[in-house]
Amino acid sequence: MNPSLPGRRILLLHNELAPIVTLTSALEKAGFQVVEGNLPDLALHELVHDPPCLILATEGAGGHSAETLTRNLKHDAFLGRLPLILFVRDSRLNDIDWGELGVDDFITIPYRPEDVVHRVRLCLSRLTRSLDANPLTRLPGNTTILFETTARIQSGQPFALAYVDIDNFKSFNDRYGYGRGDEVLIVACRILTTVVGELAGTEGFVGHVGGDDFVFMSRPDRIDAICQTVIKRFDLVIPDFYDRDDRLKGYIDSVDRRGNKEQFPMMSLSIAVVTNERCPITHPGDVSKIASELKKRAKGLKGSVYVKDQRGLANDALDANAAPSQEDDATPPEPLKL
Repeated sequence: MNPSLPGRRILLLHNELAPIVTLTSALEKAGFQVVEGNLPDLALHELVHDPPCLILATEGAGGHSAETLTRNLKHDAFLGRLPLILFVRDSRLNDIDWGELGVDDFITIPYRPEDVVHRVRLCLSRLTRSLDANPLTRLPGNTTILFETTARIQSGQPFALAYVDIDNFKSFNDRYGYGRGDEVLIVACRILTTVVGELAGTEGFVGHVGGDDFVFMSRPDRIDAICQTVIKRFDLVIPDFYDRDDRLKGYIDSVDRRGNKEQFPMMSLSIAVVTNERCPITHPGDVSKIASELKKRAKGLKGSVYVKDQRGLANDALDANAAPSQEDDATPPEPLKL
């Protein structure tokens, strides 16, 4: 039997003894810990200290219909926050208003215990993605980014991770308001997902760290083309977000973080690219450390640039050049190297 993992307790509310034994065995073999109970007799004080991650409840448990059972669970301040999967019989499917019931999934009776395990895993995975997704762009957030980074490190295959920062975004927000700032983030999201999809295919990944910070991943041999294309498309559309007068000047008047008046150029991209192509990476923390160093160098340059991790090369000299803008269709210059 696999040992149960933290955060993998399941509260099982069932009205028949035989299914409880079989279902509990299947869930425990899958690494879950099962806590059995009935609504009127639940010792909630014990559950609070080691809360379940999900509730499995059978219509008829405690003598309650699906509607009453769900209502009682959802109205409880503690249990109401947990995802709920309901067991119901086929004959009841068309009688229930699923839009109003408030459950996360249902399983028809009779069922196979192994199918229940799959549905539980899918429900928890769906919940994680939903909670992790950025509410504006709907891109995966930090939990998924960490998971994806860790998976690529553990695979042992070459990969590249690019950390994207929108320069001068705060001053743009201060000048034009958060509504227009959100539009910039949505456009940045569309550019990233489109370009990564076009050039990296199914091996690509795009995530939203938060605010004006994004992440994308691909194979190392695709990362230069992706960075160059993202920069070109971003620089092409970004002037349209500025009023005509500011666009003609090429900057906006705003204040810095200390409240001092300053002239801020139009928004641009600073992209820090980390890769294990020449030097191994064993921990996600290594990626963050290297990306932070590269991003500082990128933000010290004018305009949109990408700075590429070149650790392991015999010649570690810095060769800094901006990536091409919308006016530059010539051969792309080399990125900054560390």
